[in-house]
Amino acid sequence: MSSRWIRAATLMAFAAPVAAHHSFAMFDAQKQQTLTGVVKEFSAINPHMRMTLELKNASGAGTHEVKFEGHSTNNMYRAGYRKGMVQAGQTVTVNAAPYRDGTEGGYVIAVTLADGTFFGMKGRAQDAQRTGDEVRRQAEGR
Repeated sequence: MSSRWIRAATLMAFAAPVAAHHSFAMFDAQKQQTLTGVVKEFSAINPHMRMTLELKNASGAGTHEVKFEGHSTNNMYRAGYRKGMVQAGQTVTVNAAPYRDGTEGGYVIAVTLADGTFFGMKGRAQDAQRTGDEVRRQAEGR
């Protein structure tokens, strides 16, 4: 087998996991979570946004970090994001589709800054504030 075929096979083996990583399948779009915390890290770069929030522990003592993914910079811009809006140290509220496996964090649907500035998909963020039954009834036209 020539070295060209070996290189091609190696590249294809690594390409499959990368493509799978950018699938939405790992997130549960039927569920929503809303978390408020302090931005530890934020990067709005392609292929998608990344954010780490520092959240208070349920016990009230201490904090822990939670990682989120989000849209591409183009989609974020269309949803109201502008460069520099989110800075480390800011308190933000994130509306996200959680990971299917129960890992804390998820896919960012919307972000609200402490001053009320919003970017994201408004319809999905508003749906998260309603009960599941009410959202289902409206979606079904009842």
